Amino acid sequence: MTHQVSPLGIVGLGALGRAVETFLAHEKDHKPAAVLFTVKAFDLEAALLEQATQWPDDIPFVTLTNGYLAPVLDKVKHVLAPRPLRVGMTTIGSTVGLDGRLTVFSDRSITAWGPCDQKFTPPTLQELERLRLFPNGQWQEDMRPLLRQKWIFNVVINSLSAAHRLSNNGSLEAYRSEAQAVLAEALQLAKLLWKDVPWDTTTADIEPTFSKRLWSLVEASSGNENSMARDLRLKKTTENDYLAGMAQGYDGFAILKNLHQQIVRQSK
Repeated sequence: MTHQVSPLGIVGLGALGRAVETFLAHEKDHKPAAVLFTVKAFDLEAALLEQATQWPDDIPFVTLTNGYLAPVLDKVKHVLAPRPLRVGMTTIGSTVGLDGRLTVFSDRSITAWGPCDQKFTPPTLQELERLRLFPNGQWQEDMRPLLRQKWIFNVVINSLSAAHRLSNNGSLEAYRSEAQAVLAEALQLAKLLWKDVPWDTTTADIEPTFSKRLWSLVEASSGNENSMARDLRLKKTTENDYLAGMAQGYDGFAILKNLHQQIVRQSK
């Protein structure tokens, strides 16, 4: 599969890629300071390997892909070496109108990236300048807490929005009790997936903190069309296996497993 690539070094020109592109539109360099990957999780490995032959080895690759990506990145990072490999996330949202026109929502959004592991090449000034083109662009030397939080929120928001065919994130308010139950299991699963990463809360009971953050995010992104619900509506493959589907390899997690299967059934 050949992935669309913009002249600005964005791989994957779906809704997220087009949204990201709007912040780089005024960049004048012919050699991008970093190549950003906005492909779906199931396409990421192939896209990274495909693009590795197209760009000089000193240009960092940055993943802005949703889902639990550690197994994918562990497979490719040695192949990509010595190229700097970054992992990132963004909360930039978008809506695609019936006419195909994209509306980008960036109020209170965060875009951040950092090294894939602790043996990393420091960012160049040009890479940091590219990152700062985004609202609240941040370099993080340890991206794991942010990636874990993004994964937890995607499990709740994206999975439930897809399962219930919600038109936007704000509609999740009608399923608040179900969302809380999904959040509780997602937090427990995150403890297994990121078992060595400390939690940034002042209390041992992390659920109230993450519940508050979740509903603040839902409010901030209430007008965003949910990407996973959109993919399901358009009969496209979703990132279900990389979100709620991560529970399949563990005992328990009945709510997440049922949610995963509910989306699988709707995908047929």
